[in-house]
Parts: sequence; C-alpha cells; structure tokens
Amino acid sequence: MRLKLFVIILVAVFAIALPSKSLVAQSYNNAISANPIALAYGMFNATFESRMSAANSFTISGYYWSFGSWTAFGIGGSYRWYLKLIQDNKKPLEGLSAGPALAVGFWKWDNTYYNYGGGTSIAIGGEAAYKWVFDGFVVEPILQIMFNVANIQGLDYRPFGAGVNLGYAWN
Repeated sequence: MRLKLFVIILVAVFAIALPSKSLVAQSYNNAISANPIALAYGMFNATFESRMSAANSFTISGYYWSFGSWTAFGIGGSYRWYLKLIQDNKKPLEGLSAGPALAVGFWKWDNTYYNYGGGTSIAIGGEAAYKWVFDGFVVEPILQIMFNVANIQGLDYRPFGAGVNLGYAWN
C-alpha cells in the first residue's frame, strides 16, 4: 500500500512540475525590459525587442546617462541573431543572441568651471545576451562592447555595458 501511495504522489509531483504542451509551444513576438544594475553606474536604459523571423529580432533602446557633470539622453538599437546551435529547443526570443549595436547620445555639461559645450556621441559595436522567459517574465544577462565613432571633448565615456535586463514578453 505504501508503494502505491508513493508512486501516486511521485507521478502527481512530476505531472505538476513538468510544463504542459501549450506552455512549451508558447512563443513570444515582443519584449520590453530595463537594466536596473546599470543604475549603479549612472545609466538607465529601457529596451523594446520585436521578432522579425524565427531566428532574428531588432531592438530599440532609450538611454539616460549621468557621469559627474555630464548628463545625456540617447537612443540606440541592435539587430539580433538567435544562435540555433546553442538554443536547446528554446522558443523564439529566447536563448543566446548576438549582433551589431548602435547608440547615439546627446550630452550636456553642467559645470561652470570648464568650458565644455556638450554635443553628440556615436558608438557602434556589438552585444551578446541570453534570454530566459518564464510565463512572460524576462531575465536577460547582456554584454555590450561599443567603440566611440564620434566623441566629445572632455568626455571620458566608455560605451561598455553589462547587466541583467528584467522585463516582460508577449505575443
């Protein structure tokens, strides 16, 4: 009798723990996320991602930077390829992605001791990320390596980013 009860409980636990077929087949077309870790470095960004095909998406990002007396608002974007070799049967907008990225910042100097006027910075580079989606909620560790193409006198800005985006994905 104990063995039957143990088997019934074990089967019930596995039935509850394993996702249903409808959840496994779920795919997402859009996601929005933000990187709260970047706030510690004087930066805030929010990203919208939209799927273009089963293996590609594009992102549009809004930025706010604050470094010493420098502040800036910016916009950026990237094109992502979801790498099928490392997908492990992931759904679209999940798994490992990589691709080129671009960021444009509009900077302002807020200090009267130096005569820096501000201006526009342009950075190009790439990003790599791994996205998990749990019933619509997104967790995405991300790494961006960018190089300044147009820089501003007096601004010691390195467009490098690492963090964890948190957000939501939907169809």
